[in-house]
Amino acid sequence: MRFGLPVLFIFLSIHAFTQPFTSDNYYLFPINPGQQNFLAGTMGELRSSHFHAGLDIKTGGQSGLPVHATADGYISRVRVNTGGYGYCLYMTHPNGTTSVYAHLSKFEGRIARYLLDEQYKAESFEVQLFPDKNQFVFKRGEIIAYSGNTGSSSGPHLHFEIRDANQRILDPLKFNFAEIKDNITPQMKNIAFVTLDGSARVNETFGRFEFDAIKTHDVYHTRVPISLKGKIGIEIYAYDLLNGVYNRNGIPETTLVINGDTVFSQSKSSLSFGKQRNILVHMDYEAYRNGGKKYNKLFVEDGNTNDFYNVSSQGFNFSDSTHLIQIYMKDSYGNISTFETEVNNRKVVNLPDPYINEFEIYRDHLHFKNIHQGTPGKISLFFGNTRRPLEPYRTDRRAAYYLWNLHDGLPDSIDYAGKILNTGIYAEIPSGSEISFFNHHSDLFFKQYSLFDTLYLRFEKDYDAQLGLELFRFPHNDTPLRSTVNIRLKPEYSYPENTARVYAVYGSNLSYQGGTWEDGNISFDTRDLVTFTIAEDTIPPVITPRIINSSELYFKINDERSGIKSFRATLNGSFLLMNYESKKDLIWAVRKDENIPLKGEFILEVEDNTGNKQIYQRNL
Repeated sequence: MRFGLPVLFIFLSIHAFTQPFTSDNYYLFPINPGQQNFLAGTMGELRSSHFHAGLDIKTGGQSGLPVHATADGYISRVRVNTGGYGYCLYMTHPNGTTSVYAHLSKFEGRIARYLLDEQYKAESFEVQLFPDKNQFVFKRGEIIAYSGNTGSSSGPHLHFEIRDANQRILDPLKFNFAEIKDNITPQMKNIAFVTLDGSARVNETFGRFEFDAIKTHDVYHTRVPISLKGKIGIEIYAYDLLNGVYNRNGIPETTLVINGDTVFSQSKSSLSFGKQRNILVHMDYEAYRNGGKKYNKLFVEDGNTNDFYNVSSQGFNFSDSTHLIQIYMKDSYGNISTFETEVNNRKVVNLPDPYINEFEIYRDHLHFKNIHQGTPGKISLFFGNTRRPLEPYRTDRRAAYYLWNLHDGLPDSIDYAGKILNTGIYAEIPSGSEISFFNHHSDLFFKQYSLFDTLYLRFEKDYDAQLGLELFRFPHNDTPLRSTVNIRLKPEYSYPENTARVYAVYGSNLSYQGGTWEDGNISFDTRDLVTFTIAEDTIPPVITPRIINSSELYFKINDERSGIKSFRATLNGSFLLMNYESKKDLIWAVRKDENIPLKGEFILEVEDNTGNKQIYQRNL
């Protein structure tokens, strides 16, 4: 292969940034050590709101497999959550690393007794504990827990991490566990090209366009000719496969080479928890939220502070000449796949027709098209009473395409050949500053780090007459936020402040957001600028008995609107611990002493997020 030597050079360079840390036999595989295991997830793959940390180890669809200490050490942290990692152990090792074992069904006997005592002391199911380092010491290979499906797990498995002394997440597969087999190269399915400024074009058109990647003679390439002009970003949809399973896993190392020069490379051999939110600008969040795949950007966006880019760029400037694009993808076991294609070397026959519903705001530009019957109508932008005619940047026999740089002004409406369309653009909100926005219906308060990039704030007040709801529409569902924005809604309807809260509206579903009332307005924090409404919740949670006897108490608890906030049980006036499996809406009693039967006056109180309470009382 003519590109064999550059591949070796590129990945030797990348490995200079990885940390071998310790010998391959220091860590023991925590599930069925010495046998072939299979993974449902790998380090660094793209999830909806974070990079996946560590490995998801399959357990054959069952809970209760023994979990072994990966190395000598002591249990330094015990955590039990309703969501997240569920039952979770943290183990500190002599070399300074920490291993993490999550979604467990139960802990080893001594740890389980310690947990139960502490839960009863705290009178809480959810706890976070930090035992003394001499309290729970284990040797490599000893059983510390059993696998499960607790927390936000979507199926039985063990989530396993190795972290360094600074709690950065390391790639466990870099320690060459023989239990995992992988001789399959990464798979590439699609490539996307993105215009990064107003003068850039993909096949003579502004915007983002996807192309299939097909494989011939062990190299991926595009099927159709591509023309690139100006500053362009490249994205790929690709994944890794491991032997024996069909799960689509992440690719830790990717390098982009253009005309023989490395313009971008990433190596996710370690990750920082503090930078997890950056995944929203590392992948193409807009494409994903609009029903697409999770594309990995091979360029660094404004606001992206990830630190695993060995070579970074904010795009590449393509001239009219031919350019060779090469992309190398390498998994944790050294299997490499290659994409290679030339652009601007063949005539583009079919120009794209971007799907635009009236108009779109894309990368600081207002982009829209006017479908015509042979002659484009006249298009103008309005800025108050000022009209500005606009010429198309591209015209074909079906439509004319227009572009406006929003840095040059925020038009309030567009004249589409006589049809007036409001843009709904209220303000340009820059990132990196504390800024407040006020209007008659809502106020927004942006923190310094609320935004990754400039936001062109749009808003519309609407009403759902059938449901009797006020709707506060912020059409930014596909805009990622780095941290929360505080919103104050100013309703025109009157609401009982003790039972009315803010809900996000997703179709016919309402999702509880909360809120605090003051002077007839309600304020709340959000990481999503979507449609909100104010609705009442006056219905208390529902408690449904499932099993009731002297040794077992099981109940289903649910709340249709605002959701469960808390629950508490007592037996003869004393606290009785109830475990909670939120995925199944199930709670059950855990006695501190299993020799003492469940007899006497039992009271269970469940409260929802609005403060409605339901009480179940029975003499056992």
